[in-house]
Amino acid sequence: MLGFCLVACTRADAPSATKDSAVAAAPEGTIKPTITLSRERIPQNGWLKMYGKGFTPKSNVQSHLRRPDGTEFREISMMTDAQGEFVHDIDSLLLQRGVHDLWAEDSTTGLVSNVAHFTATDEPGPSEKPTHPTM
Repeated sequence: MLGFCLVACTRADAPSATKDSAVAAAPEGTIKPTITLSRERIPQNGWLKMYGKGFTPKSNVQSHLRRPDGTEFREISMMTDAQGEFVHDIDSLLLQRGVHDLWAEDSTTGLVSNVAHFTATDEPGPSEKPTHPTM
């Protein structure tokens, strides 16, 4: 599992497109996939939840996580429910300390969510899993 925290930062609010991939825009009138996180900062040995909505119902979503050094973890595949939503637990145990970027791509439509920024810290804090988003 992965872990991280949200923090305001100066990074771009969209994932970098490479020559092999393009970021699809939502057609007019279509709900754009969105992710939110349960915490802004995550302490060492802490937990974070990612909430997704606006994705294709009962379909595959690819989760992306970029480390503070700019490298990306391998993608994680998740299935959405009948409403096009998902929840994913992340723990900070193995994450580099610093600002991370998280986004999800709808495998059916190619639409990409917003990018959430979070920070994994060395701070002590509650280690229980969060139960609801902050937004």
